Amino acid sequence: MALAGPSHTTPPKQNQWTFVGEHDLEPGLFGGEPELKVSEKLKDRLCSPWKKTLVVRLLGRSISYAYLCSQLRWEWRQTGRLDILDLNDRTFLVTFHNDQDFLHALTGGPCTILDHYLVVHQWSPSFRTADKPHKSVVAWIQLPELPVHFYHREVLFALGNLIGRTVKLDYHTENMERGKFARIAVELDMTKPMATRIRLDGFWQPVLYENVPEICFECGRIGHTEESCSKKVCNVPNVSLTTKTHVLPIEGSSPSSESPVGYGPWM
Repeated sequence: MALAGPSHTTPPKQNQWTFVGEHDLEPGLFGGEPELKVSEKLKDRLCSPWKKTLVVRLLGRSISYAYLCSQLRWEWRQTGRLDILDLNDRTFLVTFHNDQDFLHALTGGPCTILDHYLVVHQWSPSFRTADKPHKSVVAWIQLPELPVHFYHREVLFALGNLIGRTVKLDYHTENMERGKFARIAVELDMTKPMATRIRLDGFWQPVLYENVPEICFECGRIGHTEESCSKKVCNVPNVSLTTKTHVLPIEGSSPSSESPVGYGPWM
């Protein structure tokens, strides 16, 4: 006999183990100690929610979690949801729910909070909280007066990889809407001197940098000033630095010359 009205039957519970396949987790021993092997398919599923996540490390004294959250939201001005997880007092995971917000935060250049520099890099499955802070920063470089026939996506990616690790091409560069310079976001190694030029098809191509903080005039590295430099390197190429709209003049030298001079206060 059927009864009229809404049903109050409790829906069956879903199997909580459907996420893990039959051979996704394999327990065993490694050198006599317990080990759990995880399949590549399961790792892909586990990592999927973290693909738009940045690791943020604070260099300097720690600040409160609430203050960091407010400052990051103000700095990045995201349009979508933003989740911030504190791992310890200097390391945070920031997960974005919007692709454009994620790329803007990753490639928008370095930022500081209370005069302390933030090291920001993309999360990866190999990340461990106990790891030493990344010595890298994502910044925009410019390749002024690059010959037009080199404005090709694969060529530009290869050029960026000579400077660091190419992260993104500027939209106008990729679509060749502006020909004054090519603009590429790269991950720079803070432990190495900044490249000032690259050799391309037989000629020297100057490299300009945008909004890179704390450049040492002594060794050309990022992350400290000349006063605190522990490496006295004099014979290094010349760096050309830019702001967002203007190239700083270089008096008496050219980054494309055959005999580059050392770094100096003109930076």
